[in-house]
Amino acid sequence: ADGGGVNIQGYDKDGAVAFITQKIDRAAHKGFAPSELDSLLRQAVELDLKYMQDAGVIVDGVAGDSFYDDDEAFEYISDNLIKLYGGNDETAMRICALVDDYMDLQEAYMEQAGLVEWE
Repeated sequence: ADGGGVNIQGYDKDGAVAFITQKIDRAAHKGFAPSELDSLLRQAVELDLKYMQDAGVIVDGVAGDSFYDDDEAFEYISDNLIKLYGGNDETAMRICALVDDYMDLQEAYMEQAGLVEWE
């Protein structure tokens, strides 16, 4: 899913977190307590936004020149959550699985909010 520009001006962080925590398949991530899951997802949204700013996808709240790279974003979010959360390889794998689902939901959120522009 690359080649799409993200118009981030209408991005509502709390709205995204609410959408994603509501839609996540909790049964698929029962290794995490519900409150842990919510906290991880909120951090994922914050890390995603930070990634977009660092990568130049967003500059001063508007779309920059860089494209959103799903793989880079995935790595950035996973790596940072694993660092924050600690734990063993199994925890790391669970976090990666969660971030994988998160990425799909983040995309779904942006599409339904009208924030994705395909080039």
